[in-house]
Amino acid sequence: MNFDWVRWTTDGITAAVNEALSGKRAMLDAVKAVPASERTFENTIGAMERSGDGIADVQQALELLVNVHPDASVRDAAQAAVDRITSEVVAMEFDRDLWRAVQEWLATGERERLTGPDRKLADDRIRDMKRMGFALDDAKFAKLKELTERREKLQLDFEKAINDWDDHIELPRERLAGLPPRYIDGLRRTAGGAYIISLQYPDLFPFMELADDDAARRELAEKNLKKGGEANMERLAELIRVRQEIAALLGYATHAQFAEEVRMSKTADGVRAFLGRIIRALESAARKELSALVAYKYHTSGAELPSAIGFHEIGYWAHRLKKEQFGFDPEILKEYFPLARVMEGMLGMYQELFGLTFTADATIPVWHPDASAYRVNDAATGGQLGYFFLDLHPREGKYGHAATFPVSVGVQPVLALVCNFPKPTQQNPSLLSHDEVETLLHEFGHCIHALVSGGRWQRQNGFGVPLDFIEALSQICEYWAWDERSLARLSGHYRTGEPIPKELIAKVIAAKRFRQPSYFLAQAVRALYDLQMHDQPTAAPVEPSHLAAMYRDMRLQFEAIDLPDDSIFAAGWSHLADYDAGYYGYLWSRVYAADLFTQFAANPLDYAVGMRFRREVLSPGASRPEQDLVRAFLGREHSEKPFLAELGIQ
Repeated sequence: MNFDWVRWTTDGITAAVNEALSGKRAMLDAVKAVPASERTFENTIGAMERSGDGIADVQQALELLVNVHPDASVRDAAQAAVDRITSEVVAMEFDRDLWRAVQEWLATGERERLTGPDRKLADDRIRDMKRMGFALDDAKFAKLKELTERREKLQLDFEKAINDWDDHIELPRERLAGLPPRYIDGLRRTAGGAYIISLQYPDLFPFMELADDDAARRELAEKNLKKGGEANMERLAELIRVRQEIAALLGYATHAQFAEEVRMSKTADGVRAFLGRIIRALESAARKELSALVAYKYHTSGAELPSAIGFHEIGYWAHRLKKEQFGFDPEILKEYFPLARVMEGMLGMYQELFGLTFTADATIPVWHPDASAYRVNDAATGGQLGYFFLDLHPREGKYGHAATFPVSVGVQPVLALVCNFPKPTQQNPSLLSHDEVETLLHEFGHCIHALVSGGRWQRQNGFGVPLDFIEALSQICEYWAWDERSLARLSGHYRTGEPIPKELIAKVIAAKRFRQPSYFLAQAVRALYDLQMHDQPTAAPVEPSHLAAMYRDMRLQFEAIDLPDDSIFAAGWSHLADYDAGYYGYLWSRVYAADLFTQFAANPLDYAVGMRFRREVLSPGASRPEQDLVRAFLGREHSEKPFLAELGIQ
């Protein structure tokens, strides 16, 4: 495996991109040159598919470097190279001679004789080419190509504006009441000694839950609701308009109808019906939870009971209520989750459950001293499956959340797990919240999925699974954060090494349902917002102010949460770049994950069930329809009931 990309300089990036683009161009030229009488699946559909492998690996490596490289010049060069690849690949693939080649192959009748992954690849390729406009006349085809290039540029610019956004509040020490010393010790300071609280989530979320200073919480929350800025709202509006134009050219009534066609849901109407069922099921319980939170706040503060609670207060008062109601302090719980112990436990569990072996490999180059590399082998055969990198701590210029980045999804996949867990200091180790442990289990689940699903075609790796199913296969891994046996393996007090006491585990598990209807209702409302903005008629006008107001109105209507009139949440919501009309996928997947986990319920660490899950659901990747994978593992049709039952809703 070649890891030269880790050491790419600006010149190295240019050379790699030139080589990869030349290689793709040559392969496509070869496809077009095949005589009609000699057309086969391998020299037409298969060759077209393989033409993208090399350039995909380069682009994915560059996208990782954009998000993790410590040198700003390399990040900028990588971003410019991604922009160039996007533009040139679009130009290469919008070639009518490729469609001619496919039509010549279809005339041979070989398609009807294909089965399994090859047949699915052929069907998907033909569908995708139709969605690229190859059935349009020349003028419309040229317009579609132009719009596609513009869409890709807008998406990249939208995400970059969010990643580059750098805002914060500055506070003196006396305004940090309620925050633990280790959190305060980890904050940056100004030259004058003030403490800097940024919008990065290791700063943001603890502050919103723990800081006693209501005005400071409001100030930070308002800044977070303006992340990305007004310019990004303009980009978003233009992006939606471009998506509408593309959908109209291709004959779809809305962009959402176009987007859902290639997902598990298949239709925008199906998504809307799903979200409607979930919102109706959760709305009453969530309203009761909000009323209880309001009552708790004003009972605790001794003030007169009002009709609402501030948007910036919910996390703070929910944290206090949870602590009082379940009798444990989440900050104390952190002491049992030092990062090193959690990593050891997690890697051990995944190796045992899915029949894998992970080996740290210091010979593999990394982009920063915080990063490390591992080889992955099948435990039974010893065969090498791939590699993964870990890059777990925040730093300037780095991606600010948690995600698994695919670097290569070929025969031996390469993944990078990128997180922003607190970095250890001389005074304090890196301690994770229980939520962060759950996030870690989830994100590493994406690594596992990709590593065990390498097949003949890159697009059929686990990362090729439709957007609204791919998360289910990681969300199921979150359940290990709520099981007594797995929690004992994941924990060890940072001073004594003792695992979490059983009585504390019992309280943690009992608290799982706390405000869960509210949490999932919020997800459903965001999903409906995303769907609504993309399911307008293609001729409907799109204005930034309307998009911002729509979100505020929906939060108030469904959640009784009143946001500031100048908030522009969507400007900082990076999912809108590439999850267009697809944010519902998180909730859709979560409902499937709850159903899939019923097979693990008796023993979440059952090796036999884990291997069956690997064989029936993970290993096929995107080579079979998702419903078939679910049916094979469950032995029945899917049900939404396990998800609602977890929330106490019948």
